[in-house]
Amino acid sequence: MKSNIKANLDSLQLSDVYSLMFFLLYKLQDTPEYATLSEMCYLLDAGNMTRLLTYFAGKTITIPKQEEFVILVNALLLYQRVNIQGESLVDAQAKATKKLTAKQREQVQEMYLKIIPIINQYNIDRSQINKYERSR
Repeated sequence: MKSNIKANLDSLQLSDVYSLMFFLLYKLQDTPEYATLSEMCYLLDAGNMTRLLTYFAGKTITIPKQEEFVILVNALLLYQRVNIQGESLVDAQAKATKKLTAKQREQVQEMYLKIIPIINQYNIDRSQINKYERSR
């Protein structure tokens, strides 16, 4: 029996080991929020999984739905075309949202209008992003 377990453990890849550890943590702690952590090990490499744990340890995060992300990306594309490249709003909407449904186009327009004051209010400076990571 021991040699069978050893053979199984020896055949695991690093992502499998992390997944097994998170599965055990879920079972030992009986914390439902830990249930999907073992699956994340197959989406992130070991370094990124470790960074995720470092940054979000003990916190609950909510991942947006894919639909929400699609709306945001299209709203940002609309912002880029209108506010950075100088296209008219009508032309930019036609290009940026042509593959979207009418409802999605409306959502993009609403989000675009919300993005404008946010971007104008904050200095989005690439040199400040991940400043902590670079200082280590």
